[in-house]
Amino acid sequence: MTSIERVSVLLVEDDEDDYLLTVDYLEQIPNYQFDVTWLSDYQGVLDQLKQQPVDLCFLDYHLGAHTGLSILEAAKSLKLNTTFIMLTGQSDERLDKEALAHGADDFLLKSEISSPRFNRAILYALSRRDLENERLERYKAEADSRAKDRFMAHLSHELRTPLTSIIGYTELLRDNRQLSNIKPELDIIHNNSQHLLNLLNDVLDLSKINASSLNIEKSPTELGPLIADLQSLFSMETKKKGIALSIVAKGDLPTVIMTDAKRLKQILINLVYNAIKFTPEGKVEVMFKLVQQNHHYCLNVAVQDTGVGIAKEKQKQIFKPFEQLQDTITRTSEGAGLGLAISAALVELFGGKITLESEVGVGSTFCFDIDLDTDIGECQPLSLAASKSDESQLCPLSLKGDVLIVEDLPEIQTLLKNLISNTGAKVACANNGLDAVNLVCSGEQTFDLIFMDLHMPEMGGREAIVTLRKQGINTPIIALTAAAQKDNIDTLLALGFDGIITKPINTELLYQSLEAHLQAKPCTSEKPASSANENATKQRILVVEDDKNTRDLMCLLFDSLGCESHSVSGFSECCALLDNDTAFDTICLDLNLADGSGLTLASEIKARECDANLVIVSGSEPPAEALAKHQIEHVILKPVSLADLKQVI
Repeated sequence: MTSIERVSVLLVEDDEDDYLLTVDYLEQIPNYQFDVTWLSDYQGVLDQLKQQPVDLCFLDYHLGAHTGLSILEAAKSLKLNTTFIMLTGQSDERLDKEALAHGADDFLLKSEISSPRFNRAILYALSRRDLENERLERYKAEADSRAKDRFMAHLSHELRTPLTSIIGYTELLRDNRQLSNIKPELDIIHNNSQHLLNLLNDVLDLSKINASSLNIEKSPTELGPLIADLQSLFSMETKKKGIALSIVAKGDLPTVIMTDAKRLKQILINLVYNAIKFTPEGKVEVMFKLVQQNHHYCLNVAVQDTGVGIAKEKQKQIFKPFEQLQDTITRTSEGAGLGLAISAALVELFGGKITLESEVGVGSTFCFDIDLDTDIGECQPLSLAASKSDESQLCPLSLKGDVLIVEDLPEIQTLLKNLISNTGAKVACANNGLDAVNLVCSGEQTFDLIFMDLHMPEMGGREAIVTLRKQGINTPIIALTAAAQKDNIDTLLALGFDGIITKPINTELLYQSLEAHLQAKPCTSEKPASSANENATKQRILVVEDDKNTRDLMCLLFDSLGCESHSVSGFSECCALLDNDTAFDTICLDLNLADGSGLTLASEIKARECDANLVIVSGSEPPAEALAKHQIEHVILKPVSLADLKQVI
């Protein structure tokens, strides 16, 4: 059955007979229903078009004081998506051209209303309208897509910046032996931060897939270490759940393959993580096999589990974004339901397809193929020895060289300074590109390596590197960015950057960059001793706090800011220490100590002629009059943050 399309029509005509004739012939056009409004006065027509635009407008040329041309000119200024057809009683070539010049879509004689040309003119006009609507919808969709891309880029930057601080400082705290008593809590913070980062990456990847902007970048990749990483990555999770994880190869595998290691690893992690998540008991097995097809080779991968299984009617559904096995309200497993959808899309980019075999209560097997080159080179049995990246993480670095950090955010600047200083390298900082250019070009200090953020006030990283390269500065410069799309990376490398590290800062990649550009060698776990001059320039901080965890954490944060921190647990210990040593720049006093008040202790400190800046640390705002009485100007409210302590010093 043919559908009927409804078309709204405005007929501007001052002759009733012509109106009736036009309506009569409109009703004879098949497959259309024309809803006709009849008007004849200038202002009424414009008011009608403003209030309710129509699909089609017929304009009589002669309308008393006004003409169809004047109405057409006024109507076109309203920028309507309406088709206009001019009607006149007699042929006039000049009038025809004038009507078309004013924006009419066609010109008809009234005598042609009863002819086939009338039908054709209307059908052509409606077809042009539909094409224009499609063009406008396409333009709107493209504009929306560009707006979404800009939003996603902004979202990525805004979320990665705080995640840099959360993950980076948590890693610093986890590595501090003095905080071993709170390591489980720090692990929770770190794991959840990584989970947030993974969700962010998944959403960004899905956005790129939908925009067809995600590409596969192949390079020579050692297959053994890549597979071995799976074993180390999931060993703790499987041990905690009491299930077995086995990684096996059916036959020899190539030692090196041409592939996108990052994306292949992403597929494997998603599938293995999913298998572990939905396997309450039993095992998860990952099988690799080299398969020859015609004149080329494929790497076949199967991830098999003994988990809950997937009902047949749901097996296609789980490869759709945001779909999960359980109802979102009652589900117990974390995740946004993006892993399988992204994995399926990535496998297609590799030229393959994910297949699934599953039975409820028995388990599931996900399989996919990755195309390899015709010449795969040397093959050997799979070895799950620790990868080089694991070894480099376990081996501390001892570095010689001068490093410049160009970063406008103090917390990230301090994080990088601590990470790099721990290797023994000397570190200087600049707050923006302009300061960096002035410092490097002045020749007062030479640098072996520069880490440079891209988005900074005064001068960004892009402008800064162009300026430095024009001045003949060949120092290796690594870009720090929250955006790691291929086109962005290619642009940065073309500008003269020697490498890119994305935010949040990956410690392993940071150390790899340091190893590549500085003199590096394995060393003992002891930190290099500071020189007397370095100690002399450090601010001396005393923390008076009766809670050990808070005391240790504050000292660690002060140390990360380049200070020399000391601590005591109470009123009496503080007084005893100050009797022998009053050379402190700042003293932080807990308001409620176990053996006295922090305010009273402030008076005791001043009585010992100690000129330190006194700071009260409290869980609530102390009374203003008490602070004034004891001449206390600075108060920090718990929980203490790094930004609070930075302001103190």
